[in-house]
Amino acid sequence: MTRSFDEQEIRNAVVFRLRQLMPGARIVHELNVAGQGTNRIDVAAIGTEHIVAVEIKSRKDVLKRLEEQLKAFNEVSHLVIVAAHEKHFADYREPYWDDDHTPERHLNHPIFFGKRFSYRKNVWRYPKPEKSDWVYARGDDAWSFDRFKDLSRIPRAASMLEMLWAAELQAECRRHLISCSQRSTRGVMVRDLAWNLTGKEVTHAVCRQLRQRAFAEADAPIYPDQPAAASQPAQEPLSLPFEGTTA
Repeated sequence: MTRSFDEQEIRNAVVFRLRQLMPGARIVHELNVAGQGTNRIDVAAIGTEHIVAVEIKSRKDVLKRLEEQLKAFNEVSHLVIVAAHEKHFADYREPYWDDDHTPERHLNHPIFFGKRFSYRKNVWRYPKPEKSDWVYARGDDAWSFDRFKDLSRIPRAASMLEMLWAAELQAECRRHLISCSQRSTRGVMVRDLAWNLTGKEVTHAVCRQLRQRAFAEADAPIYPDQPAAASQPAQEPLSLPFEGTTA
């Protein structure tokens, strides 16, 4: 896929950080969110029981579709992050702050601007600040989340299952001893799996299939009996030539 230099630069940095935060996760680019319109997750980190989705907004992008994208991605992932260029941020100050109080940089979108306590884990500003500029977390890493606390939200089971192909749904039906055949429709299998499996089992099923599916742009497939830790080591983000450019 042809990408702009600006987008690729942010993407490289995001992938590097995700490998640090979720060792063993499989990185997948342009993951289609089936059943959720035409939205694609720019970068997904898929662990054995968590999916983190990242939407990238370069300096050339606009935030017009962000609300729609967030709604779709929240249906299928445990955490959604917006990695956006500094261009999309503005200073925020509380009315009671004095002039010496350093303002916080907030994503300039109604969902995020002024929401000081709700979304700070969901926005990564690029270029990455050395430390967080959030008043109550100054000194912390600006791009971070807690795998135990911040990934506790439960996605919608049917929406997660909608990401799977028919053959993948059939495999999970058979794995869980749910009746199906080659003629079973995706809708019927999604319904039966969502009805019979716990939320945790649905997440494991979707992650298992996405970690081993062949993608146009992703880490090597990871199979259930294969150690994930050796998938790919974290590398320093580089602004390398990409398709459509010359070195």
